[in-house]
Amino acid sequence: MSKTLLLSTAFALSFAAPQFARAQSGEDATNQTEATDATETPAIMIEAEAQAETSTSPVEGFVATQSGTATKTSTPIVETPRSISVIGTDEIEARQAETVMDALKYSPGIQADQSGFDTRYDWFKVRGFSQQDVGLYRDGMQLRSSGYASFRQEAYGAERIELLRGPTSVMYGQNAPGGLVNVVTKRPHEDMVNEVALQLGNFDHKQGAFDVGGKAIEDGSVLYRLTGLVQDSGTQTNMVDDDRVYIAPSLKWQSDDTSLTLLSHYQHDETGSANNWLPTVGTIYAGPNGAIPVDVFTGEPGFEGYERIQTSVGYELSHDFTNDVTFRQNARYAFVDVDYKTAYGTGWRDVNAGTLKRSTLRSDQNAHAITIDNQLETRFDTGSVDHTLLTGVDYQHYIYDRYAAYGSAADLNVYNPSYGGAIGALTTWYDDDVTLRQLGLYAQDQIDFDENWTLTLGGRQDWSDEKKYDNTKNGAESSKNDHAFSGQAGLVYKTEFGLVPYLSYSESFNPVASQGSQNFEPETGQQVEFGAKYEPQSFKGMLSAAIYDLRRQNVVTTDPNDSARKVQTGEVRSRGLELEGTIEPVAGLVAKAAYSYNDSEITKDNDGNQGNTPDGVAEHTASLWADYTLQTGALKGFGFNGGVRYLGEQYGNKSNTFQVPATTLFDAGIHYELDGYLFALNATNLTDERWVASCAGSDTTCYYGQGRTVLATVKYRW
Repeated sequence: MSKTLLLSTAFALSFAAPQFARAQSGEDATNQTEATDATETPAIMIEAEAQAETSTSPVEGFVATQSGTATKTSTPIVETPRSISVIGTDEIEARQAETVMDALKYSPGIQADQSGFDTRYDWFKVRGFSQQDVGLYRDGMQLRSSGYASFRQEAYGAERIELLRGPTSVMYGQNAPGGLVNVVTKRPHEDMVNEVALQLGNFDHKQGAFDVGGKAIEDGSVLYRLTGLVQDSGTQTNMVDDDRVYIAPSLKWQSDDTSLTLLSHYQHDETGSANNWLPTVGTIYAGPNGAIPVDVFTGEPGFEGYERIQTSVGYELSHDFTNDVTFRQNARYAFVDVDYKTAYGTGWRDVNAGTLKRSTLRSDQNAHAITIDNQLETRFDTGSVDHTLLTGVDYQHYIYDRYAAYGSAADLNVYNPSYGGAIGALTTWYDDDVTLRQLGLYAQDQIDFDENWTLTLGGRQDWSDEKKYDNTKNGAESSKNDHAFSGQAGLVYKTEFGLVPYLSYSESFNPVASQGSQNFEPETGQQVEFGAKYEPQSFKGMLSAAIYDLRRQNVVTTDPNDSARKVQTGEVRSRGLELEGTIEPVAGLVAKAAYSYNDSEITKDNDGNQGNTPDGVAEHTASLWADYTLQTGALKGFGFNGGVRYLGEQYGNKSNTFQVPATTLFDAGIHYELDGYLFALNATNLTDERWVASCAGSDTTCYYGQGRTVLATVKYRW
């Protein structure tokens, strides 16, 4: 892997050399001066300011003004009647966020540490609901997981990361009601700043990265970009590495009325189970032998391994028939293959002796995903009323090949581990082929009237089906078909001083997997949200507040008349308050603050949990982060930042018999920019707090959160 790291960096520098040489070989002294100035940070910032922000462009600084995630049109965030957060590359870099979930940890409404420190998957809840299987999107198209066939996105490959809270089915079809995370891929643009980077950190972390591109043809009609990363790293868990190779080429052709962008990526991950499954005694509660060490590895070195190969190729086509009629077609093929085996803890065998029971899992799964989204945007007037009408047809086709088996492993002393114990024979858990398809027709009208008002109305009809071939039953076939209509409405009022209150209603639907011979209707979600957004007129910033009432219905629960069967009479309610603010009040200073209050309750249930709080949902979360960079003097370009994150206590199971304690974590960083170079040192969980992120509904499955992580980064830009 180290050789690969060096080769990758050399490859990136080969791109840098000709560009840098051209910058230095101007015909006269003026050109030389301009080339030198272009390497300075102020010149780069001025150049970026000349470009108007779009829903896929870089965010200038830390305050985004445009987003297309909620509406699929490039709409000002302040005029969008939904709660949304946007994290741009400047913020990702300032905090040295290693994952998409790291980037979102200072946003309200999301719990990004649902399985603790995990290098395999992105586990997250939005407004109290689990979203990891259906809530991850790339460039506005879903990457749906099934079983262990799960996609994961590279944060360095993101131009922006957007969190949309609440039901999203009118624009996207099937999804859980909490919301979605949309990763917008880095794509070519004329004035991009190239960079190469090297990074070192604790746990023997080594990483090289590059992001280069620009004009492939002098007139700018063809642009290219190549983003890549190689990571060779250990983790806070003994014997678990976190290695990755990522490369994402893209190409854009544009004329006066048409543009075509080709997007692709390849990702190869090699890691393992870093989060462990640990009992409450020894993590939350004191154990007779003290706390279980954070770095303990509960697996078996000769059996452990997680390898994922992930690829995608697609395009974004846009054509303006007239100034008021635009057709867009976005399409993608994605593939993921996961080969996974692990041993994990299943509770104490003897708490006094410190021995943990263990089981094993073996899984080999892959998924093929084809997605296409056709949109026609028409802008027209009816008298004094302006319309932006979006109509669309989208289609998704997933094919999963899934195999999983389980077994037993010898006990392990977590305080004095000795490996090499016996691994038992495996028993097939499931072995099937699953095909999922969804076809949706949708329409949305954004209606501007009376100068200050915008009314958004939308509706969608979906048809979905699932076919399963069970290889454990000689290829026995089962199928189910669902259909659903979803609606949404939103109203905003734009004041002259930047305050925009809004009211919205939205719906969701999400098919429920069959259980044995039982087929179920889709779960549904309904949300009412009232909020306000404010853009200060004297400085750059965005402040928002939202109050919401969200209900998830058709939840599967036990049939009160037959305990062997299930019925869909369950319901969960989530309601609360979210506050978020990002401001840049003076040059060099940025500050972010967020607070979430979530009151979740199981309102209908036949399993004895009615009136309880769902597990893993914190009632209160809060964060504060600020960064300041000196603008003048001998230390011009030197900056520092710090942040604090609070995660309130949460119940560890649905029966509410125990709680996971609250946690407060501190982050900090320093950075210095000089003549195109950036030097940065960042630390997360600065005090190395030992904390439990959640317990996944059981007193034997608690996960430690991320310990102190220190990263030193050097970047060169031109």
